[in-house]
Amino acid sequence: MEKRKIVRGIILAVLLVCAVFLIYSIVTDPLGEHDIMLALAVTAGFIALEQDKRKER
Repeated sequence: MEKRKIVRGIILAVLLVCAVFLIYSIVTDPLGEHDIMLALAVTAGFIALEQDKRKER
């Protein structure tokens, strides 16, 4: 059980770093081209973490 929390924390940290990078890139160049796949992957990662958390309960 403790290993799952550690892995979930690492995944959450990576997702948060990616989300911050996306926000930074949008703020610095709002009309430029942005990587939509990274945004979709971050969104899917947050959804998967939430579903895993619900399933654990």
